[in-house]
Amino acid sequence: MKRILSVTLMAAFVAGSVTGQTVKKTKEFITANDWVKAKDAIELTLSNPKIKKEEQAEAWYLKAKIYSAFATTATLKATAPADSRNVALESIKKAIELDKNQAQVFLTMDQYAPVFNLYTSSFEDGAARYNEAKYDEALSEFKKAAVTGEFIFSQGWGLYKLDTTLTYYSALSALNGKKEDEAVALFSKLADARVASNPDQATSYRYLAKYYFDKKDEANMNKYIALGKELYPNDDYLPLLELDFVRDKGDKAALYAKFDEMITSNPNNFDILFEYANELFGETHVSDIKQKPANYDQNCLKIAELYTKASGIKPENFDVLLSLGKHFYNMALFKDEEARAIKGTKPEDVKKKADMRNEVIALADKTIAPLEKVFNHYDSQEKLKTHDRSNYKSAASLLQFAFERKNDKAKSDFYQKKYDEADKKQ
Repeated sequence: MKRILSVTLMAAFVAGSVTGQTVKKTKEFITANDWVKAKDAIELTLSNPKIKKEEQAEAWYLKAKIYSAFATTATLKATAPADSRNVALESIKKAIELDKNQAQVFLTMDQYAPVFNLYTSSFEDGAARYNEAKYDEALSEFKKAAVTGEFIFSQGWGLYKLDTTLTYYSALSALNGKKEDEAVALFSKLADARVASNPDQATSYRYLAKYYFDKKDEANMNKYIALGKELYPNDDYLPLLELDFVRDKGDKAALYAKFDEMITSNPNNFDILFEYANELFGETHVSDIKQKPANYDQNCLKIAELYTKASGIKPENFDVLLSLGKHFYNMALFKDEEARAIKGTKPEDVKKKADMRNEVIALADKTIAPLEKVFNHYDSQEKLKTHDRSNYKSAASLLQFAFERKNDKAKSDFYQKKYDEADKKQ
């Protein structure tokens, strides 16, 4: 019995000695950047059931440091043990659980690199996958960064309760990866926190407003439109979405009231001005003079005002200029038709018809100014895309009409020829 007891005591002594030497040896391997041997050494230490209590927190911290290196160092990733990031994070948590003060000392000495490297490398890997359009992988990496980031914040070491950049790119990854529920949840976090740190963050409000627009959820749609417009008062998308919602209800009076409200609050919003003018244009310039609306003259004044204001904001927008020219052209057509309808030969009939002809010429003059800008812009180009070529042909055709009404045959023929040759600009 005495012999057996002495052997047992010797074994215990050797185990304790190996443990101490292994912790020390682990540090030496780390210093030498021999991470494989460091990993083996620390695993041997932690597998020893007789590891000293005062060494346990340090041992777990060293494990965290080693696995963090494998997870975050480019040259080590290929040989990294499975789930190195999670192992590193859980090891840090274990070290804190065993001795928070000592773990804090170790982290301070290493400038918190083992834990912050987990966060930054996950974010960087997520960004790389996002740029490669591997959105599912990007979201997975961003989620890992979020777990680490939340832990860092919970310990009071830095970062924020809501990591806006990480959440934003997570939301974009979910959106592009067709994970709608996750995208809604992530964008909602940002929007509900009123995040508006840069222009890109307007995406949160736009996405949510459109999502609820499609769901016919007016309350939530209005919530995010209102938030977005408050934080991004010059945003172009949200007002148009709001208008689409009103338009879909089919109440023209309500739609025009909404346009007027928006222009009052933001008189320099080009898109709203242009959209409003187009809406009135479609209602006013009907194909049959018999269907001309009762408020035709009032609408015509409003249309000209809106297109002119829009053109003042974007003078090089040739769609607006063409629309303004078309507006006066349509007015001239109706006035011309009304003049032709006068068949009487009495002096008052003759005068009325002559007055109307003069009004046609005056409208033709108004047509010419914006249309010549459109024509001259496209005429100088040898090749035109489909949309631009259509604008060019429209301008030439309408100018031909205008000069014909002004009895300027030379210019009328010139624009007719340009119209006939327009398809060569392909």
